[in-house]
Amino acid sequence: MSFLKTVAKIGNAVIDEGMKQQSKQMRNSSRNAATGRTEVPTIGGKTLRDWESKWQNVGYLDSIDLSPYSSYVGLYKAELGGKVMYIGRAVEYSNGGIRKRLSDYTRESDSARKHTSGQLMHANAADLKISILLVGSDEEAAEATRKLERYFIGKYSPEWNKILK
Repeated sequence: MSFLKTVAKIGNAVIDEGMKQQSKQMRNSSRNAATGRTEVPTIGGKTLRDWESKWQNVGYLDSIDLSPYSSYVGLYKAELGGKVMYIGRAVEYSNGGIRKRLSDYTRESDSARKHTSGQLMHANAADLKISILLVGSDEEAAEATRKLERYFIGKYSPEWNKILK
C-alpha cells in the first residue's frame, strides 16, 4: 500500500470517528430534570434537523452569482445527477467567505485545485448543482461550520470527500 493511500485511510478513519462521536452524543441526549423533555444536542444553537432544513439551492457552479455570500462562512454541497458528490466548507469569514471558496473552483488559475476533489469540481462546474448552508460571519460560526461538515459528510458519504485529496 502506498504512503498516500495509507494517509487517505487514516483521514477517512478520523472522519468516521468524528461521526461516531456525533452519533453517540445524539443517542446520549439527556433529559432535562425540570421539564422532563429530552435535550437534543445543538451546534451553533440549532439542532442538526434545523441545520438540514437551511440548505439553499443557488444554482450551477459555473453560473452562480456569489457576491451576496462574501462575508458568510458555511458549507456547500455539490450534487451531480441528483447525487451528493462533495461537501465542503468555507471558514474564512474575513477573506471572502463562501463566495471566495466556490469561486476558487471556477477561476482560470488552478492554485486552489491541487487536490483531486478540487479538480473534479472544476471539471464538472457546468453540471454541479450547488446548495449552501450559511452559518454566520464570525469565529464561532467558523467553528460550528467545522462540526457541521463532519456531520454532513457522514450523513451523505460523498464520493469526492472519500478520494485522495
